[in-house]
Amino acid sequence: MIEFCTINVNEITRFSDLPLSKKTLKGLQEAQYRLVTEIQKQTIGLALQGKDVLGAAKTGSGKTLAFLVPVLEALYRLQWTSTDGLGVLIISPTRELAYQTFEVLRKVGKNHDFSAGLIIGGKDLKHEAERINNINILVCTPGRLLQHMDETICFHATNLQMLVLDEADRILDMGFADTMNAIIENLPKKRQTLLFSATQTKSVKDLARLSLKNPEYVWVHEKAKYSTPATLEQNYIVCELQQKISVLYSFLRSHLKKKSIVFFSSCKEVQYLYRVFCRLRPGISILALHGRQQQMRRMEVYNEFVRKKAAVLFATDIAARGLDFPAVNWVLQFDCPEDANTYIHRAGRTARYKEDGEALLILLPSEEKGMVQQLLQKKVPVKEIKINPEKLIDVQKKLESFLAQDQDLKERAQRCFVSYIRSVYLMKDKEIFDVSKLPIPEYALSLGLAVAPRIRFLQRMQKQPTKELEVSQDDKVVESSAPSLTNDEVEEFRAYFSEKMSILQKGGKRPEGTEYKQATGISDEEEEEKEDEVEMEEKLAKAKESQPQAVPGDKTSQKSKQAPMQFLDRDEEEEEEDGLDADFFKVKRRNVFGLDLKETKTLQVSLLPVEDLMLIPTTSYHVLLVFFHYISNRKKTEIQRQGNSSLNNLVFKVSFRFFSLFFPPRGFVVLALEFRTSVYFNLIFVHGVR
Repeated sequence: MIEFCTINVNEITRFSDLPLSKKTLKGLQEAQYRLVTEIQKQTIGLALQGKDVLGAAKTGSGKTLAFLVPVLEALYRLQWTSTDGLGVLIISPTRELAYQTFEVLRKVGKNHDFSAGLIIGGKDLKHEAERINNINILVCTPGRLLQHMDETICFHATNLQMLVLDEADRILDMGFADTMNAIIENLPKKRQTLLFSATQTKSVKDLARLSLKNPEYVWVHEKAKYSTPATLEQNYIVCELQQKISVLYSFLRSHLKKKSIVFFSSCKEVQYLYRVFCRLRPGISILALHGRQQQMRRMEVYNEFVRKKAAVLFATDIAARGLDFPAVNWVLQFDCPEDANTYIHRAGRTARYKEDGEALLILLPSEEKGMVQQLLQKKVPVKEIKINPEKLIDVQKKLESFLAQDQDLKERAQRCFVSYIRSVYLMKDKEIFDVSKLPIPEYALSLGLAVAPRIRFLQRMQKQPTKELEVSQDDKVVESSAPSLTNDEVEEFRAYFSEKMSILQKGGKRPEGTEYKQATGISDEEEEEKEDEVEMEEKLAKAKESQPQAVPGDKTSQKSKQAPMQFLDRDEEEEEEDGLDADFFKVKRRNVFGLDLKETKTLQVSLLPVEDLMLIPTTSYHVLLVFFHYISNRKKTEIQRQGNSSLNNLVFKVSFRFFSLFFPPRGFVVLALEFRTSVYFNLIFVHGVR
């Protein structure tokens, strides 16, 4: 057999120049792969010698074949059979990229006798488990692979010959670092590893140090003048936020025979604008690809876009990394990317394999300076072009007409509005992304909305620090004390609890979920808005440093307003160390709802264990029904009631600091206790937002 080291790499221009098996060469020719790229000829040669490779190259440079060819050749030389079990693992960051890799593997390796499989989330785990032990080449996503390692009986990788990590930087960016460490620990030490990454970050180098042994570095475009392909023409335009939809529609109308991808910052933008543009009928087929679709639907969209010669794909960044859509003419970035690296990966969906392509970036006036500067620093050549006002078609009136006729579309427009504002608000680079500079009312009108929807997190940000938010020297946002109850709110809750108690006493039962909507008249639109807000707060919470826990009523906790309590983040050991098993507050009952209560009576409640609470949050005014079973032998909870024993329900107002254990401080809190039997009782938390 010819050794690759005896061949001059500079003389290789075709796959037939490489020492490959006839079966592999036949598969490459049938799939129309004849010429090799720089990354392919360097990586394949090193991999055939059994060396570990750390490779990096521009988008669209052919990295997929750079590792698939060595995979097939390695198993072919070992005369691998199905009885030998798993021989190669190929790990991709997303389902779409894994699916694409698997499809290329099927084309190139169809003449070999190896078995190949694809395991990704969104499919039946049991169905995969029945077949996984007979697979020689496994293409997968990290989370699904680790799940099989933990749950599938007899699944092992003791005979593994090669590990391939595709788009390693993306894998780590998506939060799979711990997952990857766990996977690598379960793999044999004696193996060959190929790692491909578009950027060489510290986390990628750490992963390479764990998984590679004396690797060969292949960085084919390290000395290139530009970070993007030379065949890619890149431009940007500057327009106001309220003009962007009209600009996009006008662009599509003038490129009806082209294949384009339009990138948006959020799923809800894609969902709304996809429906709107289908109604506008620009004269070209429109598809949508985003993370909230079912897996089968995402595959259908991917395949349909690949087949079409002229179409437009509305997508989130789920399509920005690794996916190979053939013959894409244009890439439009409707929303400004997070950074220059994201721009490069988005633009890399066109001008692949030395083909021509064009990229257009739409920037706001507030984003232009910072973003263009970042792109130039990354060696991305972009030029500004101007919009021809004569060809600009205004579609705002049509959108207003659509929303007036379709309530569901109007609600989607509202969610799109909130989602975009939130995405700008959460961006790290505030020099580029400044939410205070956005023309919010005008943007709402451009979506077809008559009035801009209420954005709670934006309202809190704009209020005075002493009233709503306090910012410490460490830039940690801490919310201040809650406002008091108003008379209208008291009456509203009194009516609600009176109605509920009468139903319980009669033995009746409402349909699930109706109590809250009748009490507050909440709409599905506000419910979706609340989901957005919760999602935003979860992201912000990840960025905050952990705060020390404190007991309500403790003097130290009252002095430090910058240490909000996180009850659900504590474990039982911490609670016992702090001595919190004893009763931790005693509150005088107040006649909040006009009930016949005596001011001298008190209620004592001990700390409820976290595992015995079932919190069911809803929207705007959170109504949380918690059913807790009292277990006497554990002695975790004890409720002592003084006063009239025949009183069926006690309603009282408690201090806001106590309930910061259960919820982020957002407003007033009311607690109602309904005593039904000596064993069961209901806790109803009503958490209001002012």
